[in-house]
Amino acid sequence: MLQMIRILLPLLLILGLGVGCHSTTVVHKVNGTPYALASEAPSPDQKFKQGSMVFGIYPVSHTPDVVCSNSSHPEVILVSKFTDLLIHFFIGPFYTTKTVEIYCKK
Repeated sequence: MLQMIRILLPLLLILGLGVGCHSTTVVHKVNGTPYALASEAPSPDQKFKQGSMVFGIYPVSHTPDVVCSNSSHPEVILVSKFTDLLIHFFIGPFYTTKTVEIYCKK
């Protein structure tokens, strides 16, 4: 049993570090490539952290209004950065964070 743990633990660590970060893109438009995923993606117009508790069910941080100045529909990307993954791994059932990036078409 101990030998199996010695083999599985490094394997899980390598797989966990090699997978990278997860991101989810929510796009409010019908046609075309998402602006944020273009070949030369610009920096986000707005960026903030969003925290929640109890397995991510109850939000604890204020969510700002997302409005683009040129009246286009915003593109919202939820990104789990490395620090977000560490927080989720160690205290995820109690508190977790996501980085939210907002892109507006220029």
